Amino acid sequence: MAHLDLHCPSGCEEGVFEVLNAEVLVDRAGAYLRHRAGAATYVCATCQSVAIDMAGVSREMRRERSVEPEVLHCPSCGIELLPPEDEALTDVLECPACETRFGLEEGMRRLHGGSSGLLDGSDG
Repeated sequence: MAHLDLHCPSGCEEGVFEVLNAEVLVDRAGAYLRHRAGAATYVCATCQSVAIDMAGVSREMRRERSVEPEVLHCPSCGIELLPPEDEALTDVLECPACETRFGLEEGMRRLHGGSSGLLDGSDG
């Protein structure tokens, strides 16, 4: 289970939270053993506000920063290109190296597991 750092968005100081939607495991006497928190929601026991998991927020921020930019490959010469930012919905691109015009889908072929046989022959 991932580390949690729960905080009440209303600022309640008690730091006690109710677990919703979690599978709770108990022993024969009904004593708590553990819970599976995959789909759990936590709410503040004082004000019932949905808790904020600051550790989860931090993990998500680190994950978003490490995302690689989408890369296109010219189907003719194989040069790597970044997609145009100002014309994100364009249908036709032009390679700055060999001036080949190609569709966005052609340049993304390697991202979807296909290989054009260019460059080193790997799937990227």
